[in-house]
Amino acid sequence: MHTQRFNLLPKWRQDDEKNRNTSFLGLVDLLKYVSEKLPKSDYKMIEIGSYMGESTMMFASTGLFSTIYSIDPLEGDEEFNEIFGYDWDFVKSEFSNNLRMFNNIIHYKDYSYNVVNKFDDNSIDFIYIDGNHSYESVTKDLQLYLPKIKKGGFISGHDYCDFWDSTKKAIINEIGIPDETFIDTSWIKKIK
Repeated sequence: MHTQRFNLLPKWRQDDEKNRNTSFLGLVDLLKYVSEKLPKSDYKMIEIGSYMGESTMMFASTGLFSTIYSIDPLEGDEEFNEIFGYDWDFVKSEFSNNLRMFNNIIHYKDYSYNVVNKFDDNSIDFIYIDGNHSYESVTKDLQLYLPKIKKGGFISGHDYCDFWDSTKKAIINEIGIPDETFIDTSWIKKIK
């Protein structure tokens, strides 16, 4: 089975000479970076775009976050579903299976713009954006969710690369160049 983190499509993979799964390894590097910058382990995070819950599981596995808010409608157009013939029932099953061992994940089965008011401003330590990749959607997620981050917290996400030019442009236009980027095309910026 192809997945977006553990068995990525070759065209979406940023391979090195060893042909490693950089999607998995890059997120591990991001998580290491975050764990060094957030020294305790009682943080709240939001993940916009959880799909099969693979990255959600990785976030939960760190033990850094007391609460993880997962936002994904688990419906709509999804290129990965179209390519491999997955349907949303299959994706929902994988999502549940990947998160079955964690009790600190609250899933909002909705679009990010519909649930933004469920979060107080200055209440979230870390946000990871990996939802719709259009320029307009990434811009909207950044504009809506930046106020939710505590001073000293982090905004982050996926697909800061030329392949996803719309995502990269939206990030640069809204927050500037990220502080760090990672081999899986994840990025991060501290909110000051």
